[in-house]
Amino acid sequence: MTAPSKPAIPPDEVAESLFQAQHEPLLRAILGNSTEGLFVVDAQGRHVYANGAARGILGVEFSDSEPKRWSERYGFFYPDARTPYPSEQLPLYRTLKGEEPPAVDLFIRNAVHPEGRHCRVAARPVRDSQGNILGAITNLRDTHGQRQAEAEKRRTELRFQLMVETAQEGVWMIDAERRTTYVNRYAAELLGYTPEEILGRHLFEFIYQEEHTRSDEKLEAQREEGLAVLVDDFRLMRKDGSPIWTLITACPVQDESGQYLGSLAMVTDITRRREDEQRVRRLNADLERRIAERTAQLEFSNRELEAFAYSVAHDLRSPLRSITSFTQALTEDCARTLDATGRDYIQRIRASSQRMNELIDGILALSRVNSAEFVEVDVDLSELARSTADQLQRWQPGRTLRFQIQDGLVDRGDDQLLRLVLENLMGNAWKFTRERPVAEIEFGTLPGEGTGRLYFVRDNGAGFDMAYQKKLFGVFQRLHTQQEFEGHGVGLATVQRIIRRHGGRVWGEGRVGEGATFYFTLHESPLPPPASS
Repeated sequence: MTAPSKPAIPPDEVAESLFQAQHEPLLRAILGNSTEGLFVVDAQGRHVYANGAARGILGVEFSDSEPKRWSERYGFFYPDARTPYPSEQLPLYRTLKGEEPPAVDLFIRNAVHPEGRHCRVAARPVRDSQGNILGAITNLRDTHGQRQAEAEKRRTELRFQLMVETAQEGVWMIDAERRTTYVNRYAAELLGYTPEEILGRHLFEFIYQEEHTRSDEKLEAQREEGLAVLVDDFRLMRKDGSPIWTLITACPVQDESGQYLGSLAMVTDITRRREDEQRVRRLNADLERRIAERTAQLEFSNRELEAFAYSVAHDLRSPLRSITSFTQALTEDCARTLDATGRDYIQRIRASSQRMNELIDGILALSRVNSAEFVEVDVDLSELARSTADQLQRWQPGRTLRFQIQDGLVDRGDDQLLRLVLENLMGNAWKFTRERPVAEIEFGTLPGEGTGRLYFVRDNGAGFDMAYQKKLFGVFQRLHTQQEFEGHGVGLATVQRIIRRHGGRVWGEGRVGEGATFYFTLHESPLPPPASS
């Protein structure tokens, strides 16, 4: 009896078996070098094969000599740090049950990855020609880096969103059609809206009609030139229709090819600043008005004072002329009937009349300082000082005078008034050095930093007590008696007024018997007064 023959093996399966036997090393090398994890289990869920990528993702090694069920050997997978995900619910085992599960994201923790690792898992069944399940193939893709990057991106976006939403400045974005694509809460509340009420609406709904043209020009410049623009004093309209003044800095938004997509603007509320500026303008206008009124009053008072001074001078000169004439007549006609005491009285009356006449001249000169027209030119002060020195020398040619005048001192000012300054200061030096055998008078500047100059007139004369320094520039104030040195106490007061008209300062220093020095500046000299010795 012939033994029953075995069923014939299909030629394609024979060929496949021969191929696998011959090229198993090649197949394992291909699978082992795959960047995606791959492991295979049989129909009972026992591990058959795992490539290197799978072992790296799962953090485990496989023993071919001791196959066990995956759930028995390797424990649990976790979808996150809180919720367990049993092995029986994995796509691998659901596939072995005949299900077709979708791919899932899992969070794996074990001895190798105690901190956990994200991966994407998908499984598909392996069936024979009759459709019986022989096992399952699971594909693993490491998504940990991607998940971390996405999480960091979300955190970054959240931080930026938080920064923008909490910023105390408005942020407004529009598209190419000028419709709002984003507005932060600050900008919305600035106009009395919620952000949801503004989104999608046209920009011009929140701008006054008068500002549309300017807005068009700026937006078109952005579109064509791609440059940021600054718009100051720009009126936006609140929900109640009231205006709000803003400063807007806007820049274009473009795609990678440079195509204009819209505009991003930073909106600053300057309403309070404008109110403050308007308040300052009103105060300035009021101040200018008051200054103009005070100036007019001062000019009127100066004219009245000048008229009064001339009137007084005229009215005083008439009796003075009579006193002088009658005292002279008494001296000439009644000299024989007057004794020495009478003649002395008459001489004193005439001297007092002459002093009164000099005081009147001084008052008139002082009043003319403020009323005279101020004509500013380049003035050669060195030449003025030499002219004054020549004049002083001619008055008393018998005196020995030694002048030291610095060359090249040119400054801006009124020529006539500055001449009067030097005549008074050098005249005082000439007067108070008459007791010296050799009078020394010096005019020059002190060295120092800054653009201004510190001028001085120094002498080796009688000097003065510094305790009375504050009285130097008072009208009719004198530190020496008339018997010691003649004068009427108006010269230094005149000098002070002239220097003030030139925007400067004047002061004096001296010691009794050791001379005096008078300093002055023009045009707000930055140099301080020298220390008192």
